[in-house]
Amino acid sequence: MVNFYPAYVSEAANQWMADHAAEQTRYNSPPYAGLYIGQPERAKAALEAWEAAHPQPVVTLSEVADHVEHIRKIAGIDNVGIGSDFDGIPVAPKGLEAVDRYPALLVELMRRGWTDADVAKLAGLNVLRVMEQAEQVAARLQAARPPSEALLQVAPRP
Repeated sequence: MVNFYPAYVSEAANQWMADHAAEQTRYNSPPYAGLYIGQPERAKAALEAWEAAHPQPVVTLSEVADHVEHIRKIAGIDNVGIGSDFDGIPVAPKGLEAVDRYPALLVELMRRGWTDADVAKLAGLNVLRVMEQAEQVAARLQAARPPSEALLQVAPRP
């Protein structure tokens, strides 16, 4: 399932996010380090100044299409789907801000030569096939043995 998190899609975005995290730590990394410990306003101003001087790269729908094509090349068309992770990413690629923009991604891939069958697999047929197979395995296992009642033993923390 292709995740749209810009740091996964673009090397420039990945580098920027790593640099941004380093700057956050540099200015305010409680409890023992940072230039502005106990001075949240100074830390915030310093980070805002850094952000102004180093704008976050914009990741685009076209770059997501490149990413999808790379995954297809590595894993094959039967093993790729749209995952997005909109509920877990702080910023989305330009042109893919929400699920209502999925058609734009599919159109871009078709423009690049993807067939209707390829797009259908990406858009959901692959997920449906895998879920059906998971149901078949679950039914087979349930018929072969009862559910496990084993408990995990967690070691107490020191």
